[in-house]
Amino acid sequence: PVACPRRPPCVPTLPPGPHEIRVRATLRSIVPVDHLEIVGAGGVAADLPLAPGGADATYAGRLPIERSGWYTLRAWSKRSTHPVLDIYPFATTSPLYVSVAGAPPLPARADAEFFIAWIDRLADDARAHTGWNDDAEKEAVLESLRRARTVYERIAGAGG
Repeated sequence: PVACPRRPPCVPTLPPGPHEIRVRATLRSIVPVDHLEIVGAGGVAADLPLAPGGADATYAGRLPIERSGWYTLRAWSKRSTHPVLDIYPFATTSPLYVSVAGAPPLPARADAEFFIAWIDRLADDARAHTGWNDDAEKEAVLESLRRARTVYERIAGAGG
């Protein structure tokens, strides 16, 4: 067990060096999925086994942690299945943040660059959109996107 401050969000702090944390994950889905993954540290940190049929999983194991970051559990499939008729089924948990040696659990540079590009696409779409109620509404949205972009630029520049 790792001590966690009593203020939200709870960010466990580990001492410097490599660690392994205990992981327990459970999946129950109304449709089969192809993949159950722990995502973090800049990519897929672990592929977890699914039960036959792909609609459930129970996993207990260990995950190596070497640096501060965030981790989520992600389930997804390459195809839609009734009753989820979207492009593909997808679910993710909220992130668990971990600090190693007191370093903040910032996203990796690649994560920040992804969101900068995403925000740029959103801003282009917002500028081209013709259905705004007025110019003030459009400018408020664009200002919000500029502030968000600044946050991710700072993270990308920090070399996360």
